[in-house]
Amino acid sequence: MTPNPDLLRIEFLGLTVRHDEVALPREDLAIFFASVSDRYGLSRLEYHSDPGATFSGSDGAEFVLRPSQMASCGVTGLGYREGLERVVGLVGEAVERYGIGEMWVEDITLVAVWDVEDPDAARSLLVEDVLQIDEDRLELLEGEEVTLGLRIWRRAGESSLECAIEPMHAEPSKVYIRLVQTLGDVTPDATALREAADAVHDFLVGPLRAFMMARSRR
Repeated sequence: MTPNPDLLRIEFLGLTVRHDEVALPREDLAIFFASVSDRYGLSRLEYHSDPGATFSGSDGAEFVLRPSQMASCGVTGLGYREGLERVVGLVGEAVERYGIGEMWVEDITLVAVWDVEDPDAARSLLVEDVLQIDEDRLELLEGEEVTLGLRIWRRAGESSLECAIEPMHAEPSKVYIRLVQTLGDVTPDATALREAADAVHDFLVGPLRAFMMARSRR
């Protein structure tokens, strides 16, 4: 059974960037929170003991603002593009408000779930197609319905990309995929940050998906 590429869905996007230190007065953080809370589904403001604050929402959205670091993440109900606009949009608004210049990417994280629609097919995709391990060898692990995952590390210029491909034990018909890119190049603005996130997404739906499907049964 060949997995349906349309059932590979992004469920989470997160990113963390560093930048030159900026002042974050508490009263201004409150004003900034009020200006973005409704548009980004943020319902709670929590000040840090040191300068900075965390904005969060009931749907998993979170934005952490510190003098020299920002982190933005969210669960994406409508897929990657919706998540990208929310996550990077918040960074862009903070960049404009606090006069932040160049940023350095610490990490970009994508979490996806691929619904293979059948538990046996999902197990076969991982064990037989991706890892190509036969049943006789699996029996050496002495367990019932043993399944396996895979970790991939990839270098591209200054950045490093780690991919985890694992079974979802709570929903055995699905495969869990997590990509984390670290040590990215300098990004001059939110537009470049969006392009950096797109590159991780494009690797997921391009080379990585092709790698996983290369030996799937037709």
